[in-house]
Amino acid sequence: MKHQLLFLFDFVLPNIVLQNAMPPEMGIVNYLNTLFSDRLTENTFFEENLEADNGPMKLVFGDSLGTWPNSLRHGRSHLNHSYFKDIVEITENSLFFGRQNVRGYVYPIKVSPHFNEFTGHARVGSRLNGEYFWKHISERALKDIKDRKAVIFLDWGQENFIEKHQYDNLHYGLRRSGIPKEQIILAINSFNAKEVYESWYAPHERLLEVHNWPFLLNIITSSVRWSPESYSTLDDFNKSRNTIRKNYFLFKIHRPREYRVALLQRMSSDNLLSKADWSCLDNVPEHVWQESANKYRIEFNPNAIENLKPQIPHTLQDEPNSNFGNIGGWKDPSLEPYRNSYFYVCTEADFGKYGYKSLSEKIFKPIVNFQPFVFASYKGALQLLRDLGFKTFSPYIDESYDDEPDEAKRLDMIYTEIKKLCAMDINSLHNWYWSMEETLLHNRNHLLTIYETEPNIRNLIKCLYDKSNPI
Repeated sequence: MKHQLLFLFDFVLPNIVLQNAMPPEMGIVNYLNTLFSDRLTENTFFEENLEADNGPMKLVFGDSLGTWPNSLRHGRSHLNHSYFKDIVEITENSLFFGRQNVRGYVYPIKVSPHFNEFTGHARVGSRLNGEYFWKHISERALKDIKDRKAVIFLDWGQENFIEKHQYDNLHYGLRRSGIPKEQIILAINSFNAKEVYESWYAPHERLLEVHNWPFLLNIITSSVRWSPESYSTLDDFNKSRNTIRKNYFLFKIHRPREYRVALLQRMSSDNLLSKADWSCLDNVPEHVWQESANKYRIEFNPNAIENLKPQIPHTLQDEPNSNFGNIGGWKDPSLEPYRNSYFYVCTEADFGKYGYKSLSEKIFKPIVNFQPFVFASYKGALQLLRDLGFKTFSPYIDESYDDEPDEAKRLDMIYTEIKKLCAMDINSLHNWYWSMEETLLHNRNHLLTIYETEPNIRNLIKCLYDKSNPI
């Protein structure tokens, strides 16, 4: 069933819709900008000029702006993505005109990646990061929300996680807002965010509804369907059958989190990087080398680290111009790294700290590009993939690490599998790879069709529809 949702906004300008719950000053400056520009854009004046050292934003406001409590990036709500067009039709209008003669509406707020900037606890006293978000909801919308004519949709479709103290901060502000908890929906890129939230707070302590929304799974499926040229094709796969690849494995690090640095140290110590196409696009802070070794109980090898340091930042062999700032999440600059390696060492955004079960584009990259993988992630991540209908690689890879609760031991078990595969000669590894052909094909095909049965997005849309169409 296809639902229709009405999204209303406080500031609809000639060439931009400003995200809701932003300070009115943001609307005023953007309005002034639109008077002298007829260029259609998804980016606000602020987003286009905030980062420049000598840009107009800093000339006018100085260095005290902070960062955005709401995300202005890529404009509209994640629900506006073309992926969802078969299950939801969204009409957008200004709050001033659009609320006439309707039973209710959705008031969407696209939350920033850093949650405390949204809650008002990042910079207390700052107009951007030190006030509760609801202070910047228009009086008209806030009354409709309290009268249950409108529902707030907090759109947080990204890979970050909300820690308990951040929820505490959000609750602190909500207690002062008068917003009924039934009228505020927070959707998170996770398969169990609702369960995590409800395990932390008893029913009488909950001040909003949390919904599971595996947005990144939805989007990678859409990206492959609509941009197949950006991913390896079945023809590429079949043509490589008789070609020996030059690298054993592919290992990509964008942000050097501790467990990734621990793996990198061990690979360097055992000379495995010579068999890899690997990257580390950001510098590793000095203290992280020792801290990662301590946390994951690995032998600290100063010689290996001193050898690594001059090489970092390090790019993949076929992506020499890549850097921390220009690599996107969905599409790779080159497909050659996948075509030139046999397996993928995938390090998810979370290794087990928060208790969330989510999947990002990181694990779907090897799936869509026909690669087996070892998955450095939280306990049960492989089982989640199997529950979703994907196949994993036991007995070709010992995947018992997925059941290990101790993070250091789990990482050691993962590294053991990497080292075991690297001990094979290249011809044996080639045969090992092709022995999993059926699994690789199944996973690729399943990724392209999983949107047909994924229930969380439909539950979210139905909830927004029901609450914005009160009986």
